[in-house]
Amino acid sequence: DAGLHNNYALVLAEGKKFPEAQTELEKAATLNPAGAGQYYYNLGALEVNAGQNDAANETFKKAITITPPYAEAFYQYGLTLMAKATLDKDGKTVFVPGTAEAFQKYLELAPDGTHAQEAKALLGTLGATIETQYKNPDAGKKKKK
Repeated sequence: DAGLHNNYALVLAEGKKFPEAQTELEKAATLNPAGAGQYYYNLGALEVNAGQNDAANETFKKAITITPPYAEAFYQYGLTLMAKATLDKDGKTVFVPGTAEAFQKYLELAPDGTHAQEAKALLGTLGATIETQYKNPDAGKKKKK
């Protein structure tokens, strides 16, 4: 049962047994391909918590690919990309390509999501514009006289 492997992985992770947890989450993904995105998302979160940002970056990409559109995975992917930022010779932060796009995609998929405010703030930090699609609720309605 994929759910049992997932839950067992989470218990292993609490015990700091990350390699074993990873193995269990990969088993869960194999047993339940339809839910694999969630299992890889969980694995990515465990990798972040273990300080393995490069591995988490790849795992969140896998979650996004397997279960599109997966808003939370886009947000976490954006965070792992932010961790790859560097400083140029003038001390200006240089973000890796795709960082702003990950947060934009999160906001597109979950404009009122749990991390919407953080995503907007991070986009501001990146110097990116926040794309919105405002629809006037009164558009097309006749005014009462």
